[in-house]
Amino acid sequence: MGIIEVYPSQECSAHNLIFLNIAFVKDIANTYAVLRAIANANSKLNKRLKNIVMITELDKKLTMLIARHTFGNLSGDKIPMQMLQKLYRHTSIVTTIGYQANFIFWDADDALDSVVDF
Repeated sequence: MGIIEVYPSQECSAHNLIFLNIAFVKDIANTYAVLRAIANANSKLNKRLKNIVMITELDKKLTMLIARHTFGNLSGDKIPMQMLQKLYRHTSIVTTIGYQANFIFWDADDALDSVVDF
């Protein structure tokens, strides 16, 4: 089953949005209302992730931000920047490059390995 099939028909949304946390916003041009809806959804997801951690007895913290950073770290240089820009929904490629720069350490790792060689 695809992710889209999990969500109700788009007909329930006045804006044809799929994710219900944003679909209820009356005016999607209202940036404040949209960002509040996203923040509320993020908060709810973080609470659910916290419950998962408790149930599974993981010894790590798990949040949407950590999940996003994990994706950034795993994608590294495997996904082209333009695709990452689309996935992150960044309006500027410069933002994406700056964000991914936090996760790509191959050059530094190789330089240190050439000297220290653990």
